[in-house]
Amino acid sequence: MERERSAWENALNELVAQTKACEHTYGTLIQSDRYPTWQTYFKKRHFEERNFDKILADEYHAVNENKVVPDIRTDTPIFEPLEKQLLEKNLSDREVIVLITANEEALVLQYQNLLAFDKLPKTTSALLQSQAEDLNSTIQSLRMDYNTKYRTGPTETQPRTL
Repeated sequence: MERERSAWENALNELVAQTKACEHTYGTLIQSDRYPTWQTYFKKRHFEERNFDKILADEYHAVNENKVVPDIRTDTPIFEPLEKQLLEKNLSDREVIVLITANEEALVLQYQNLLAFDKLPKTTSALLQSQAEDLNSTIQSLRMDYNTKYRTGPTETQPRTL
């Protein structure tokens, strides 16, 4: 039982780190002028992730019985390659939407992996489920935009090598 608690606490720690990294990425992209048509999306996601991060960090603090929360970082930030590609390459809107969708799906997978733990506290589970549903709604909007603009069927989830 203690081993499972440690496992989901570590997974929660990783998710908090990913939301911080995601917020940072979108914050950086807001400051860039490379993709002006995406600025509204970048701002929306930046502030959404800032809110998610605060809620998750508070929950992490609560489930760790008010112990001091360590400096939370991830060794494998999901959104770092997205930031790098968007800042260093000149991508088409189609490539941008595919890349963003793939990264958002990877973030939702982090939520799903955490929600799979049996001993996760109910309040933590409810918070995670709510945020995951918000992210799924964002992904569905991206897919609808993709299908509307490109009329090609399902959105590609793996970006092509550029």
